[in-house]
Amino acid sequence: MRSRDNFIYTFMCLMIVNKYIIATDDINNVVNSNKKIIIIGAGAAGIAAASKLFENGFKNVTILEAENRIGGRLYTTKLGNYSVDLGGQWVHGQKNNVAFNLANPLGLLDPRNNINIQEKFFNSSDNLISSSIENYLKNFFDKYFTETNTIDVPSTTAKSYGDFIKQTYDKEFQNITEMMDHKAEILSYLEISKLNYESADSWNDVSIHDDRYIIRKGHQDIAWISTGYGKILDILMKRYPDPDKELPVANNTILNAEVTLIDYANTENGHPILVTIKDGRTFEADHIIVTVSLGVLKAQYKSLFTPPLPPEKIQTIETLGFGTAGKVFLLFQESFLGNENYNNTHFEFIWNNADRKIIQNDPERMWLLGVTGVWQVEHKPKLFEFYIPSKWSKVMETIPENRVYNQTIKLLEQFMGKQYKIPKPIAIIRTQWYTNPHFRGTYSYHSVQSDDQHTYPEALQKPITSENPKVLFAGEATSAHRFSTADGAIESGWTAAEILIKLYNTQLVKS
Repeated sequence: MRSRDNFIYTFMCLMIVNKYIIATDDINNVVNSNKKIIIIGAGAAGIAAASKLFENGFKNVTILEAENRIGGRLYTTKLGNYSVDLGGQWVHGQKNNVAFNLANPLGLLDPRNNINIQEKFFNSSDNLISSSIENYLKNFFDKYFTETNTIDVPSTTAKSYGDFIKQTYDKEFQNITEMMDHKAEILSYLEISKLNYESADSWNDVSIHDDRYIIRKGHQDIAWISTGYGKILDILMKRYPDPDKELPVANNTILNAEVTLIDYANTENGHPILVTIKDGRTFEADHIIVTVSLGVLKAQYKSLFTPPLPPEKIQTIETLGFGTAGKVFLLFQESFLGNENYNNTHFEFIWNNADRKIIQNDPERMWLLGVTGVWQVEHKPKLFEFYIPSKWSKVMETIPENRVYNQTIKLLEQFMGKQYKIPKPIAIIRTQWYTNPHFRGTYSYHSVQSDDQHTYPEALQKPITSENPKVLFAGEATSAHRFSTADGAIESGWTAAEILIKLYNTQLVKS
């Protein structure tokens, strides 16, 4: 064949191959366009899943969201001129953390904040804790409570974190009179501090086997500089930093659409999944991704699904730990710390036994016993935050906000009034995650009951039928190694979406 003929032949072959590739892409888009995907919940997992599907050619994706906003347990709002995170607040770790990888290159995070956190300890008599107790306490806390330290589990017979710490405390301080004299007070402080991380009602519910949770290397409490964690949603949807590249996620989200029934009967015979919302409307789907909180699943799985969920799924829902954590933010006209730079200082509160007894039976004030301290919010010098875990937070949510306002002022005066002049705040905002039926809490934890029953998040994440996954699950509680985190929720949403992407890519190859 002469060179000119060879050129023409090669050119024609390339055209045919190119035409086939274009045709294949068209078929792929048609297949994906025809498949109806419903995502239940517009939190981090739901937004991540929808974004991933739209990016990969799926066109018929709808999110049903029970609230009147997107974000779920990522909830950034305004208090004064500040962005305030009522839900997820910090990025935990840097290496291989998807949230960090998405936000940090855009200059939204401060990776250096909380590098050198300092604590100042006060008791409820408004006195600084003695320097000797403070040093013992800090060393004990650093050894057994920080996320970057691991506990030698084989050396203990304890099942729960609480049992382990109580045993260890006695061993370490049995010959230190000052620590044993204040044992009850310090253990109460330590329990609440631990529950700030775990959200359980008791540290006796938290498993000592914490090796399933993978710690991302780097700083564990990375703050957002001027925005809040809600900004990650804009990044996922491509709304930020370039609005012209926005994916059609928001336009395909229906708000105030609480799902009351998921009927996946007869899907093996080709029938669609029927999803009914509170106002009576019903939607058809080829696949659904359920991203509601574990708290909602615990409360509603019996009525939400027909047919009932498989026994393994039910056992997992019932035994995985899920709790709540609350916050109260106070905004001041000016920082009551004056010119002192306490941006990285946490003011820690330890209740005296006498003061504890006064309010522990007071139904309106007992929640204050769950406050381990207050701190100035990073990059927001006029904003101060209280963190309240588990059962104390549940009580706080039932108290009228004006009384919470007054109680927090008195709390500051009781612990810090001798050291600082506490002015009246100009605004308050507090969380109500537990009493909101669309959440029923904040995040999951590794429970003793889960260990006893050998049930773990991956069983919750697993689709009901793996060969033809009709009903999929996502959300932080389905993350095997990053449960309780926003980055774990994002990854779980991507995982669910990728199952469907792989399914149709495989079918296309077979066809």
